[in-house]
Amino acid sequence: MRFLIIFLATIGIMMQTSFAGFPDKTIRLIVPWKAGGGTDTIARGFVSAFADAAGVDVVISNVVGGAGSKGLIQVQQSKNDGYTLLLNGTDTIIGLNTFKKMPFTADSFEYVGGMYTTPTYVLANKKRGYKSLSDAIEKSKKRPGELIAGVAAKYNAHDVMAHAINGYAGAKFRIVAFGGGANLKKAILGNEIDICIIHAPVALAAVKEGILDVIGTGGSLQNITYGPAKNMKTLNDLNIPAEIGVTRGLYAPKGTPKAIMEKLSQIMEKAAKSEKFSKFGNNFGFSPVWLTGKEFRALHDNGMGQYADIKAKFMSK
Repeated sequence: MRFLIIFLATIGIMMQTSFAGFPDKTIRLIVPWKAGGGTDTIARGFVSAFADAAGVDVVISNVVGGAGSKGLIQVQQSKNDGYTLLLNGTDTIIGLNTFKKMPFTADSFEYVGGMYTTPTYVLANKKRGYKSLSDAIEKSKKRPGELIAGVAAKYNAHDVMAHAINGYAGAKFRIVAFGGGANLKKAILGNEIDICIIHAPVALAAVKEGILDVIGTGGSLQNITYGPAKNMKTLNDLNIPAEIGVTRGLYAPKGTPKAIMEKLSQIMEKAAKSEKFSKFGNNFGFSPVWLTGKEFRALHDNGMGQYADIKAKFMSK
C-alpha cells in the first residue's frame, strides 16, 4: 500500500513537471466558420493578444461545414494536450444539441473561458426603408412568405431568434440560412434580403457608413460603442419574451489535464484583459469581457432551456 502511494505521488510530480513548460510549441485555434464572419473576425482580433500571453505562435484554422459541427468534431477528436482548441460562440453547441442528435454534447469539451459577449441584432439595408423591426414585422404580415429573414445557419441563435419573431409576433418572414456569417453579411450589404439577424456588432461599419440600419435587437445594446444604437428596442420591448445573444470563448478537448487547463485559463485571461484586445473590441463594437471556464460553461446550460422552449412552441412542426 505504501509503495502504491509513493508510486502515485511520483507519477503526479512527473506529470506536473511535464506540464511546467506548457506551452512550448504552436497552438492551433479552430474556428468552425468561414473567414470574414463575426466569429472569425473576433478570433483574428484575439489571436495576437493570445499569442503574446502564451509566448508561442498561435494559428487559426477555419474548419467549415455542418452548421459549425465539423470544426467541433475535429476538436473533440483532437489530442487533449492543449495545443488544439476551439474558438467559437456558445450558440453552436446549444443549438445543435437542441435540434439534432450530435456526436457531441456540452459535456464533450473542457471550457477555458469566454471573452466577447454580444446580443444578436437585426439589420436592414437602408434601401428597404424599414424604420424599425415592428415596421418590418407588419409588412411581412401583408406579404406572407415573401420577405426574407436571413440567418447565418440553421439551429443557431439567429435561427432561434427568427422563429421567435415569427412565432410570438405573428410575423410571416421566410427564414433562409446562408451557411455562415460571411455569406449573410454579403447578402444584406447587397440588399438581397429584407432583414439580417446576426450577432452584433457584425457589419457595424456599414451601419456607421449609412448603408445598413439597426432596427432591432435580441438584448440590450447599452454596451455597444456606437451611440445611436444604444437605446434600440429589444425583443422584450416588443412583447417577444426572448433574450438572444452569444459569448465567444475557448474550448479544449475533453480530458485535457487540469494543469494545462489552468495554464490556458491564465493565458486567456491575460489576453482578454490586454490593451491590444481591448482596442480591437472597442473598435469592433463592444468592450471585451472575461468569464472563467465555469461561468462560460454555465451559459451553455442556461441557453438550453430557452432554445428548447422556442423549439417546442415554434420549430417542431
